[in-house]
Amino acid sequence: MNANLSIESRYLPPILRDITELIGLPATLALVRHAGGTRLYVPVKYDPDHPLAKVLGHAAAVALIERHRGEYIDLPKGEIAIKAARDQQIRADRHVYTHAQQAIRWGLTDRQIRSILGPAEKDEKQAGLF
Repeated sequence: MNANLSIESRYLPPILRDITELIGLPATLALVRHAGGTRLYVPVKYDPDHPLAKVLGHAAAVALIERHRGEYIDLPKGEIAIKAARDQQIRADRHVYTHAQQAIRWGLTDRQIRSILGPAEKDEKQAGLF
């Protein structure tokens, strides 16, 4: 099981769970944001100009193509489960990344990260600036 996969992922639709194990939760979130709720065609070979390569990056796109080349994937949105899995991963990584790093990593704002972490959570890596 992928280290980026959180406990809440068990609530993901099976295809999203499989994709998350293959390419990780951040890449799966990017894929769902890009094409969730549609039928996605996975190309037979890697092309750096293909939308999948641009959305997922080289490594994740190659992994997805190797596993599903030439297939159509009915890609669900899985919004509630994905948000819960993302939020749990953000909480698990709270001592690894600053709020700004988390915001960039997940495509959120600092305020959203603070909200997910809760009002008592401080960015310890930023302490002592003033």
